[in-house]
Amino acid sequence: MGETDMWNYGMGWGMGPAMWVILALGTIGFWALVIWVVRELVRARPVTRESSSPEPRDDPLRLLDERLARGEIDTEEYERIRRVLTAKR
Repeated sequence: MGETDMWNYGMGWGMGPAMWVILALGTIGFWALVIWVVRELVRARPVTRESSSPEPRDDPLRLLDERLARGEIDTEEYERIRRVLTAKR
């Protein structure tokens, strides 16, 4: 038994060129898949933008309209508050 037979278990000269190509393509494919999955996960997250300025307050007339629509106030109170709000503008 020669030295090559002892290490290759009688299978020739080890991995041939085709096996090296398959191994390289498999490694490249694996890392491409990992990068693609991470990129898709990052893309799927909602983007939140934090700003130093506070968010603008809701429009009082819009809030008044919503209160009337929900039935929290009647039309007389709605008209009274609306007159007060529009007088300030």
